[in-house]
Amino acid sequence: MAELPMEPYYVVGRKDAGVAFDRISIEDMQKNYPYQFALFVRSYARIQANEHDLFATTYMQIAGIHGKSYEEWAGDRKREEQRASDFHYDDLKDTLPVPSRFGGSHGSVTFTTWHRPYVMLIEQAIGEVATRIAKDFGEEAPQEKESWETAAKELRFPYWDWAAPHVADEGLPPVLIDDMVEVWDAFRQTETIPNPLSYYTYQGGIPNDFEDEGTRDGTAYFSSWPRSFRHSPSDRNGSTNKEELQTRVKSTAKDIGKQLGLLFNMPEDMDPAHAYDEEGDGSDDENDDEFSPLETIHGRIHGAIGGNGHMSSPDYAAFDPFFFLHHSSVDRILALWEWCYPDYWMGDGYTDPRDNSRSFSWTQERGTYMQVYNEQLLPTGARGSLYPFRLENGEYWNSEQTRFLYKDNKDVYPKYYSYDEFLGIRVDQEASAEDRRAARKKIYKYYGFDCSRAAENRKDADKISWSHIPVRPAKEAGLPKGFEEIDHFRTFVVAVQLPEHAFNRTYSFELRYNQGTESRSIGAVTVFARPDHSPCKACAKRRSNGSIIHGAIPLPFDIVNELVVKSRTGNTTATFETTVKDIIKSLSGALVDTSGKVIATAQGGDETSPISDKDKLSSTVAPAKVALYTSGVAKTGDPDQPVRLFDWKRHNSLFPVGLLL
Repeated sequence: MAELPMEPYYVVGRKDAGVAFDRISIEDMQKNYPYQFALFVRSYARIQANEHDLFATTYMQIAGIHGKSYEEWAGDRKREEQRASDFHYDDLKDTLPVPSRFGGSHGSVTFTTWHRPYVMLIEQAIGEVATRIAKDFGEEAPQEKESWETAAKELRFPYWDWAAPHVADEGLPPVLIDDMVEVWDAFRQTETIPNPLSYYTYQGGIPNDFEDEGTRDGTAYFSSWPRSFRHSPSDRNGSTNKEELQTRVKSTAKDIGKQLGLLFNMPEDMDPAHAYDEEGDGSDDENDDEFSPLETIHGRIHGAIGGNGHMSSPDYAAFDPFFFLHHSSVDRILALWEWCYPDYWMGDGYTDPRDNSRSFSWTQERGTYMQVYNEQLLPTGARGSLYPFRLENGEYWNSEQTRFLYKDNKDVYPKYYSYDEFLGIRVDQEASAEDRRAARKKIYKYYGFDCSRAAENRKDADKISWSHIPVRPAKEAGLPKGFEEIDHFRTFVVAVQLPEHAFNRTYSFELRYNQGTESRSIGAVTVFARPDHSPCKACAKRRSNGSIIHGAIPLPFDIVNELVVKSRTGNTTATFETTVKDIIKSLSGALVDTSGKVIATAQGGDETSPISDKDKLSSTVAPAKVALYTSGVAKTGDPDQPVRLFDWKRHNSLFPVGLLL
């Protein structure tokens, strides 16, 4: 029986291994590393079944850090003097509240940094169990002892790259959805066991504070479901609709790579803190229009996997075993991004470009489920603490310590993991600025966002149709030496801003292209949010402040090219403005809840019929912005160097008459 620890559980990752080994994809692990795969699956199953002698690292305890149950994590035990009452900034009770729940640090610049030690925690827990299993297997089969012990030492938590090009055709691999899985036993004989990557069953019953979450067309019965489900019907018995799950995953994969690729198209001369914020979280910033932050992109996967199920709700998401493979993948993207942009960092806030003075500091509603106040966030010190993850010295991890995975760099805090090589990129090795630029192009090209290739693919006849599309000269725009604009070519992006707490649960805005009888999904932005009844006090404060989540949906080149050509054909007086209007008219949007129910719809353009007040979506829950943006594209003579997106222009709002209920 697992016991409550007498002291904190220190999150040090796989320090027991002594050196860093790679996290690899779950498919690669299953196919090419059967020893590791067997240990990983068996260890995941053991911590889920509470067959572990440390209560703090049972799955229920680790998953509960992200939301329910609202109790202090057993690995972060506090002394009595830290449990006093009456708020004061210097009182440890308030700066180290009990229970120490911070719900994933969403809507904050610490989104990426908080989740890094969180994945390290479960990686560490599984590594400890894997070491014991390897020892037992080695005693059973002495001839395999060295292989099992080596596999346990090298085992790191795997990821699943949900944006990889093949996912649009293949969806989730069977290992992530099948109820049973084959693994080796001690003697390398195949054994079929329940698959701990497919679902999790609560041990000891459903916690008392689990509550149902309703949508306009159904309910997620979290108070009744004894295990995790994905895309469950509105039924107290619950089930996973695997067909709908695969449909949603494939549909999402068709465009999410472009959103991800756009993140690696950031210029190199932005304010570092502003750039880091645009990469990281999806909270309010009126200037954040051209990019989908990693937090917003990650929210789409929560919705695609969860549907009317656990992954769609922040309070319950971590009880789906897929959660940690998802966040290992998010961390891999962070590792690639921070490797490509090593100078971009949160610092202590934004610099105002108008007078070069510090004008904006990071703040967070601290004590997510307790006292609420607006505290400044810093990368280090007490205000940089990432609760509830403690280091061996008893202090909490801070954001500065989470940076980088460089090998043999004494300035980098040791984490004992890296990622396998990707497109020739090793995130644990330092590189020149030129190497990093070349890597950025490889990354955004791999994920399907390659503007220069799209421009080159225009036929000669199509280039004539684009001749009225203006681009500011690169020199006039002040671009670095060597950049030249691509004449008469722009990339098109729809910027979206959505109220975080509009519909009492996670929901999405979906953009579609309509031409005749054809209707094609282009992309989406998902809001990953807690319901109004959640006791998350920081969420309540953001709700009352009307917090906004933003994202960007790149329009596919084939659609834009078709519309530009059509707009210009037979119309010698066509202008950039008339073409923009023609593009907008071909677009429509919908707000959709987690069950797939359409909440509201809209047709693009200002020529649509007016909507009466009784049929119009309220301004309090309607998107704050859905607008078309375009940018010019500049490139150098070096085909290995990334392009520069510049000359951004905001055009018309897509839905000036509103959304129809």
